Amino acid sequence: MIDSLPGVVALDHQPDALAISPDGRSLYVLLTDGTLLFLDTVDNRTTGTVALSEGGFVAPAPDGRLYVSSPTANAVHVVDTTTRTLLRTVAVGGQPHELAVTHGGRRVYVAQDNQAVSVIDTAADTVIRTVPLSGDVSGLVASPVAGGPVYVAMDIDNIAVIDTATDTVVGTPVSVNGEIVSTTVSPDGRLVFAAGGEIDSIAVVDAATDTLITKIPVPGWPSDVVVSPDGRRAFVAVSNADAISVIDTATFSELRRIPLQGAPFRLALTPDGLRGYAAALRPGSLQQFPTRTRTATMGASPEAVAVSPDERRVYVACTGADAVAVVGTQDAQIATGAGANAVAVTPDGQQAYVVNCAEDTVSVVDTQGESVVATVPAPGIALAMARDGRHVYVVGGGLLSVIDTGTRQVTEALSVPEGAQGVAVTRDGTRLFVTDSSTGTVVVITTSPLAVLGSPVAVGGDGGLQSVAVTPDGRQIYVANTSSNNVSVIDGLSLQVSAVIAVGQFPFCLAMSPDGRTVYVTNLESDSVSVIDTNTRTVVGEPISVPRSPQGVTVGGDGRHLFVTARNSYSVIVIDTTTRTVTAKVPVGPLPWGVALSPDQRRLYVANSGSDTISVIEISPTPVRVGSKPVAVALTTDGRRAYVADSGSGTVSVIDMTTTALAGAPITVGGLPRAIALSHDEKRLYVADSATGHVIVVDTAMSTVLGPPVEVGGTPSAIAVSGTRAYVADAGSGTVSVFDTGTGAVVGEPITDALAPATVAAAPDGARVYIADAGSDAVLVVDSDTLTVTGRIALPGTPNGLAVSPDGRRLLVTMPALKTLVTVDPASLSVIGSPIPVGGAPHGVTISRDGRRAYVANAASDSLSVVDL
Repeated sequence: MIDSLPGVVALDHQPDALAISPDGRSLYVLLTDGTLLFLDTVDNRTTGTVALSEGGFVAPAPDGRLYVSSPTANAVHVVDTTTRTLLRTVAVGGQPHELAVTHGGRRVYVAQDNQAVSVIDTAADTVIRTVPLSGDVSGLVASPVAGGPVYVAMDIDNIAVIDTATDTVVGTPVSVNGEIVSTTVSPDGRLVFAAGGEIDSIAVVDAATDTLITKIPVPGWPSDVVVSPDGRRAFVAVSNADAISVIDTATFSELRRIPLQGAPFRLALTPDGLRGYAAALRPGSLQQFPTRTRTATMGASPEAVAVSPDERRVYVACTGADAVAVVGTQDAQIATGAGANAVAVTPDGQQAYVVNCAEDTVSVVDTQGESVVATVPAPGIALAMARDGRHVYVVGGGLLSVIDTGTRQVTEALSVPEGAQGVAVTRDGTRLFVTDSSTGTVVVITTSPLAVLGSPVAVGGDGGLQSVAVTPDGRQIYVANTSSNNVSVIDGLSLQVSAVIAVGQFPFCLAMSPDGRTVYVTNLESDSVSVIDTNTRTVVGEPISVPRSPQGVTVGGDGRHLFVTARNSYSVIVIDTTTRTVTAKVPVGPLPWGVALSPDQRRLYVANSGSDTISVIEISPTPVRVGSKPVAVALTTDGRRAYVADSGSGTVSVIDMTTTALAGAPITVGGLPRAIALSHDEKRLYVADSATGHVIVVDTAMSTVLGPPVEVGGTPSAIAVSGTRAYVADAGSGTVSVFDTGTGAVVGEPITDALAPATVAAAPDGARVYIADAGSDAVLVVDSDTLTVTGRIALPGTPNGLAVSPDGRRLLVTMPALKTLVTVDPASLSVIGSPIPVGGAPHGVTISRDGRRAYVANAASDSLSVVDL
């Protein structure tokens, strides 16, 4: 699933330090020119500035003062954040840098370059003592617990502990075996996290015993680390990967990566933990990122959502697309062989072939089972797939090997130069072109018979030939020349060089657009992609900036998107070829190289040479066409079938999830089906029909309507089943009707306490029923035995969707107008925490079986939000 990129706040100068006010309303950004910016965290608008001497570090105190270090002035500035004025400057000496304010704000500890830490009494803003240390200080952090110590990173790989009661170093410094550039402490004060710029890991120290617990690997060089207010997640700025690594602090493992547009080096989180800010080096900018949500593009007007029991798939009813979007939630990592560096997919999409250059083999991957099913001995560095999919051509080690994709065996081989680096096959499959980097030539080979045709084509230069690409008509062959920073064009008829085109530094890989009009060139050392017009054989426009060593490249089937592996950021960059802008970044494995698309353009295969794997990324959902205007979806507990209410066609579509296809013809129920629910034994499906005021009962085994409908009246628009009872909400009449699912008889009188019930849901134990009332901006709690309202939970806005956690301890409510998801505690009848930002007009919501994630359908922004709970 491809996530959207965080927003960028452009700045006039490079940010040097970040901090957020205790109330979360202001972000303090210190620029390298000494300007202190005040930003409103609601809209990221600059609300004020204070001119200081230079960049340094910042630390807010609870009373609204901000302490700013100034290394050249050997001082700490004290700023009043209310009046945005400089109050005073405190001389500390020793080129101060990082600062830490203790719990309660009574002291500020200041790291100095002279192997000492100064202590400022905030009551008088004066230095009261200096704590000597036995080594250079690189940073420090104060425990958030009252009376807790200050942890000082020193001597490159040690953490010293200062007792804040006595301002003395206690115990023996903790060795973390690596350079420390940033430290932080968990909110409960029990864990210390240390980020090192050269150790590719985060060290975790037990604060009680001052011992190293573990080191958590991260994908690159960590430059900063912060912990969420609830202590469940650590966020690590990985500067060379242009990403933030999200760590589970319970398991000490990486959960996911948040891609950024540039190299992050400073992080700050809002007090509610829902948003973060990253100061990035390239470009000099500030980027705001959501800490708990990811958002992916769906079909038009997603209305309802359901998740499979294993949480590997999410099903989104897209009303405007007359389809259900099937979304894969987990990108696969498939172990192949050593040095996986090139990949190609068969035209039927069933197999992927992966060159393992470090062990002279080719792995054959079953794309459906996502596993290696064969290993073919063949030395290789590059490969090309015949258009008919019957053969794969692999070059490397002085050999061209022909693999039959039916038998998965080498059927022919031909000697080629030892320096062979690239191979391409013509669309008609009759010729191959193999680049020889050692001699600067291209060898032309016929496929039947397999033989060299004539003499090698001299391209010139000092060799260094890499990738090769052929136009669909076979009339032009493009060759990347790494040593001369150009691309040569060979005439397909005369087999002579007809043009030489200057591009960026070290052009490495080429990709031809499907229509043959454009060639894309990755420039490995100039961090760009050049675009060549094959008609004029000239570079068009300025190169597209792609940081972190762009290497592999492929073009989407419609030519609108370009996929580039960024070798040093462990990611794939997605580029819109029309606007020439980066639209997404997808984290993959270490040192990604080759990249290929599935024939249906829905999956991306990336060879990760640093981890001997391929990443399988779903780049777009799989749509299943259903009836008109689908508005609701229900899954069986085994995840094998999905039922979809087609409100525009008066039908229920049934999807076989093993084949991701319709299971027979839609079931005609008539009217305007708006909501559906399965019985506890899943033998019955209940369909709320807004047009007739009926609930239609469907036999799920026979896919037929059973007997007469249950008459509830009005315009039913939501339904929930709990045990032997069904609860039907009617927003038009402001009622919730109840009927017995065994007899079909209405139970008692309708519940009339809601003004406009939008959704209804039952607690797992069946004791309570919850009504999201759009008329009173509240959730009503109903006792299922007496059918009386026993509680009311006020909401910050008008609700729409409602979901109950599997343990029944939480309710999630979507707020369309506020673009948020609200968490409710049904026990205390109160809203918990701050509303969680999601997409535009969130409607349907569901929760995973383990209760760890929520999925939200955003009708106005055509997106799906995945929320970490």
